[in-house]
Amino acid sequence: MIAVILAQLAARWGQAATLYLLSIAATVAAVSVPAYAVAVDHAAVERELAEADAGSLVVILPPLSATAPSPTTELPSHAEELPAYADARSRLKSFVPVTTTQIQVQGLERGNRAALEYNLMARDGLCRHVTFLEGRCPVGNREAALPSSLAKKTRLGAGDTVVLTPVRSSEDGGWEPDGPPVSLTLVGVFRANDPGSAYWTLEDPLGAVGDPAIVTNRRTLETLLHQRETIYLDAILPERLLTPERIPQLRRELQTAERRLSQQNPSGISLLTRLPEMLDRIEEQGRHARALLPIAAAPLLALCWLVIHLAVGHGVWSRRQELGIVAVRGAKWPTRALLVSGESLVPLLAGVPTGLVLTGLLVSVAAPGKSGVIAIDTEQLLAAGVAGVGTLAAALIAMRRELSTPVARLLRQVPPRSRRLTLAAVEGLTVALGLAVVIELRAFDGELVGIMVAGPAVVILAAATLVSLGAKPLLNVAGRWSLRRGKVAPAVAALYLARRPGSVRLLVVLALVSGTLGYAAAATDVASQGRLAEAEQLLGAPRAVEVRQADRGQLLHAVRAADPEGKYAMAVVSAPTTGDEPPVVAVDSTRFARIVQWSSRYGTMSPARVAEALRTPGKASLGAREPVVVRDGELTAELIPDSLTPDGVLEVSLQLVSLTTGEQVIASFGSLTAEQTTYQTEVSGCADQCRLAAITLSMSGAQTERLGVTFQSLQQGGEVVMSTQEFADEKRWRIPEEGPIIDQLHMSGGDDGLLVWQPYARANVDYVLQAVDVPYPVPAVIAGRLPSKEIVNIDGDRVQFTQAAKLDGLPGVGAVGALIDLEYAERLTREPGAAVSPRVWLAADTPDSVITRLREEGLGLTSDTTIESLRAETERTGAAMALHFYDLAAVLTVLVGLGALALVIAVDRRIWTRGMRSLHIQGAAERTTAAASVWSYGGIVVTSALIGLVAALGAWFASGLRLPFGVEESLLPAWPRWPQMVAGVAVAVLLLFVGALAGGWWQRRLVRVRREGDG
Repeated sequence: MIAVILAQLAARWGQAATLYLLSIAATVAAVSVPAYAVAVDHAAVERELAEADAGSLVVILPPLSATAPSPTTELPSHAEELPAYADARSRLKSFVPVTTTQIQVQGLERGNRAALEYNLMARDGLCRHVTFLEGRCPVGNREAALPSSLAKKTRLGAGDTVVLTPVRSSEDGGWEPDGPPVSLTLVGVFRANDPGSAYWTLEDPLGAVGDPAIVTNRRTLETLLHQRETIYLDAILPERLLTPERIPQLRRELQTAERRLSQQNPSGISLLTRLPEMLDRIEEQGRHARALLPIAAAPLLALCWLVIHLAVGHGVWSRRQELGIVAVRGAKWPTRALLVSGESLVPLLAGVPTGLVLTGLLVSVAAPGKSGVIAIDTEQLLAAGVAGVGTLAAALIAMRRELSTPVARLLRQVPPRSRRLTLAAVEGLTVALGLAVVIELRAFDGELVGIMVAGPAVVILAAATLVSLGAKPLLNVAGRWSLRRGKVAPAVAALYLARRPGSVRLLVVLALVSGTLGYAAAATDVASQGRLAEAEQLLGAPRAVEVRQADRGQLLHAVRAADPEGKYAMAVVSAPTTGDEPPVVAVDSTRFARIVQWSSRYGTMSPARVAEALRTPGKASLGAREPVVVRDGELTAELIPDSLTPDGVLEVSLQLVSLTTGEQVIASFGSLTAEQTTYQTEVSGCADQCRLAAITLSMSGAQTERLGVTFQSLQQGGEVVMSTQEFADEKRWRIPEEGPIIDQLHMSGGDDGLLVWQPYARANVDYVLQAVDVPYPVPAVIAGRLPSKEIVNIDGDRVQFTQAAKLDGLPGVGAVGALIDLEYAERLTREPGAAVSPRVWLAADTPDSVITRLREEGLGLTSDTTIESLRAETERTGAAMALHFYDLAAVLTVLVGLGALALVIAVDRRIWTRGMRSLHIQGAAERTTAAASVWSYGGIVVTSALIGLVAALGAWFASGLRLPFGVEESLLPAWPRWPQMVAGVAVAVLLLFVGALAGGWWQRRLVRVRREGDG
């Protein structure tokens, strides 16, 4: 029997090779999902390592400070926590432990022994991480070495001797001796081999943010008399050990160390590390990819199984007479079964291991990153098993009837009626399943998880089946119509296809090919548009530069000075929101309309109207006023403390902010007494004018329960800065909403001015009343639904807002959040401060001279980001990388479609050549038979492409916006762009049509050969 099966394979090697390749394609489609997911995991790790700073790979335990119990103790007695801390660190088995012992010393600089304080530290493995420019590593007792920067600063080198005195901080904020002076020999000057590595982020020995440290060995510190030292027990994760496979182990190690540390310190002391956040981001990318990959692979796998079913069915159908003759000669059923199935099952089974091995090579070429050849793992073996079972099932179902059909029916070429009924039932079930998927996804908001990942494939197959149900009647009508008009070639092609049982199935298969490619093109295009929209929304402008550190007022002033016309640059600051608080972004609305990257997705308002709304008071807002301005010189205030405030207890001061530099100036009137009503102070630092930002009341004397004062006037240089009526206007003042209610001031305006009081005054507390010279509640343009009528201002305080406009989204904010005016936001703050996420939005045509002037204004510019560069970053997310899998799936889909077409042409050649010979005998020209071939299969290709596009649109309607693109749903367009979708199908149709032409040419050649042979 083996010889017979081998003979069958040799006689019909083309069909066997086709089944072998189809089995490989099905296995690759299934196995590539877990293999590609592993490649995405490796790419996510590479991205994180490339973008993260060195400190992301370190784990820092709380430092241990040890103090000797008495001055007679020679060596420090460490706290009891040290063994527990060391035990906790020992649980980090994948990490490299780094122990640092450190004390403070003075006397490094010659002739100025007590001038500066330096760290003297001993650290594990230091000599392996440095190159000595002078001398050697300090390994002996009382030896030390210096970083090259510190050696240059102190003009010391190898061979010099220094006398260092251990010191500790004193109660007055200075330094006091902690031990006797000791003489150390400097034996080396070094530089770091890799200053950016994680090793040097711990305690900053190179002085990246402070002064460099003096390094020595542990023996020297142990013998050096001192009472206080600090021990750092840290650990570093080597980059090579950060792999997707080790992430669960790394998490267990961190959790185990955390638990051990919490047992020693129940108060809440924990590990200090950013590694869990990095691991979360890596796993999140993998989750996005694993959610999307099965949806992309399911149509390809279904196509492979369908084509295998079609191939086996066509092959067995073409051998019905052969099988009937075998049965007539008395072969038993097992022999018949082997003869029927062996020829198909052998190449199908051989294709499974081949596809399993080939997948790693294909994924290594098509997948992102540098993961190399993906090793075979358990998930891939399970996927290969699923592919193999599905392949065998498709083949056995295709040949089931030939295994049980009586001999008389095997010898007939017309399929029995029961088979047509079965086919109709299958078609009806397919359409019903597709309709059920559409209802589940559209009506019940279903998700593409679990078995529903095959939903798009089911909808495409159902739509293709539904449309193709009318194919046979239409083919009959078209054939008769062509015949009546004398068009023989189209008539022959149509009538032949109408009679062949496999023609409709081929139409469905090729429609599934076109539909799969159309759906893939739609998904790719919509995701691309969504990522572009996300980049535009995140960046907010065509270009943005980050500012290293800047005061809020300084940033606003510097940008306006660098671009006085407001054509190219705009200052932007984020509010320090936390948790679930909606983001708040403050922009310089005077130039917002000219610079912002606006999108119609945000709403119908134009950028100019948005900018106008940001500076227009709402119905509940107080209109903007000119700020209360003072300058250098004597400032006089009329202040009357109330009768319940003791003399000399209440101190009043004004918080002033420079209008040009943004710096804060404090003008204090000192302590108030009942006998005095006029107070003077000298203002310095307001040469270019300062605005009044707030009034501060504080307790400066004995404890009292009440502080109160009436503000009557403010004068400078003989001019009234604020009159009694202006002071009495309560709308000019605002009590900060932050802090306990008990610490908030109370105010009341009257004919004699503004009375401000605090009934429960406490020592060491400043009670603030803020001046309001902007619309308040502040106008805000919002997106989405905000949880309250308050938002976080740029200094962290909560302020009330009034809704100036509501849009569907906002640049730099997103679908939920608020935009406010930066100048108004700054004037609502109590004091100047550092900006959160300071940046400058730039127009697309910003000249380099503007960037130069920004630097000249004192802004330290760091990253320069454009929309395209940010979009390129989003292309490296897990979902985006998973969509690249469609490139591999598209190639396999087209190849499978070509295989199906070639298979049908090859199987049909026997019946086709006999029919064409009959036409030749009846006088038909050779070009007629060739044209019939082209009309036959070329027509199927074109028709299937149109059906596939309709099916793809149906599948997109059902599931398009359920795909896990990793992009906010509001940024995704509802439908893809037609050119991109059609282009994705056009290439496949062209290749299939070329295949149809090649098949027609081949059949024409067969007819010619047969005719010449007969002749």
